[in-house]
Amino acid sequence: LAVAAMASPSSGRTGGNSVNQALKPSQWLSPQQLEGIGSVDDLTLERLESMSLEKGAELLQQVYHLSQINHDIEPTYVPSNVQVYVPKANGDKIVASLDEMTQLLKQEQNFGQDEVTIIVTGLPKNCETVNKANRKLVQAYMQRYNLKQQQEQGQKYNRDSSEDNNRQRTSSEEDYSEQAKSAKTQTGDIIVIDLGSKLPNYNSIAMLDTEAIGCIFGKWIVKMTDELQLPHETIHLIGQNIGAHVAGAAANEFTRLTGHKLRRVTGLDPSGIVAKGR
Repeated sequence: LAVAAMASPSSGRTGGNSVNQALKPSQWLSPQQLEGIGSVDDLTLERLESMSLEKGAELLQQVYHLSQINHDIEPTYVPSNVQVYVPKANGDKIVASLDEMTQLLKQEQNFGQDEVTIIVTGLPKNCETVNKANRKLVQAYMQRYNLKQQQEQGQKYNRDSSEDNNRQRTSSEEDYSEQAKSAKTQTGDIIVIDLGSKLPNYNSIAMLDTEAIGCIFGKWIVKMTDELQLPHETIHLIGQNIGAHVAGAAANEFTRLTGHKLRRVTGLDPSGIVAKGR
């Protein structure tokens, strides 16, 4: 890596993604800097969170420079036994593998009667910031699908206001209360494919074969919609970070197998692809 980073434009390779094409000589890293970066396995979200903003930005910049060195890395990581869970309004979860989940959902009364949102996580779960973001995403859809909860929340705001006349409600509280009163009935179910639990470090993310794992998820969605008799027009697929690329591959596989498109596919903060060939 040091030789590649220090190579001059005349001696470096000219094709592909070489350093001399992407970076100016003043941006090349010295051998000492390269040695200090460490392994990609050491680059974790916890490590970045513990660093100052300046140090974290410097480390990410160095890693980016390393990624510009010409390399041909084929993605090879295809995790198995990815867990799936279905959150319930009472706080419980149905947890199972992909293969087992379809059978369990058959036992759920009225599952998929309206909209079904499938979320593919794409960040390591060993970071509290990620866990918090995942919880908020699921909670947002739980609230959206639970009109009764919205109405009760609006009533709570009204009670709080009458009990404390000295506190003026914020505009957001007033808007929320009015929206809860006038909200249209909307129900749905959430399925979380917890791919992030199989991505413990940056190396697993970098080497993830998004096409292969996406095809696996796409085939499962086909099987689920067939066995549960769910119309494809009700399926909303969401992918987070590297999961956004996986969700796209899953949607393409669904279309390839069925000739139909899912109602909606959303990518949340899609990450850059590290390994080539994708």
